[in-house]
Amino acid sequence: MWFPYASIGISLLILFFMPKKLSFKEMYFSAGIIGFGTWYGDTLVGDVFKAFQIGPTPHTTLIDHIFVTIVPLAIGLIYLNFLTGNKSFLYKYLWVVAAFICEWGAVASGYMTNKGWKTWYSIPVFISVFIFFLPWHLKLMRKEHGKT
Repeated sequence: MWFPYASIGISLLILFFMPKKLSFKEMYFSAGIIGFGTWYGDTLVGDVFKAFQIGPTPHTTLIDHIFVTIVPLAIGLIYLNFLTGNKSFLYKYLWVVAAFICEWGAVASGYMTNKGWKTWYSIPVFISVFIFFLPWHLKLMRKEHGKT
């Protein structure tokens, strides 16, 4: 059961101590968007379709809620924080790989159990998020606030 605690701790340490390049408003709006997307996706795929289970028991515990709330949110905010207009596709694809490794770690540690879901099914989701959606989100947000 070490995986969620280690993931939460590392995510929070990086999030709190990284040099902040996003404004407070950008972090606040992004947290809402990323958090909603994570909860919606995990609820739909994990709870409704029963494709995977997070946590060691069939019942969702407090640490499971904290894990799903903090870790994907921190990954998304860290990614956005260092994303600039001149970042290459390599930077973006490295985040796809990092997200995949995080999910694989959850499965390998036994914290996440796949039930009809294969870990590699998440790769198109990660590509959509890191290559297309989050860069578009940041660009739109900065355009709306006059900051390009």
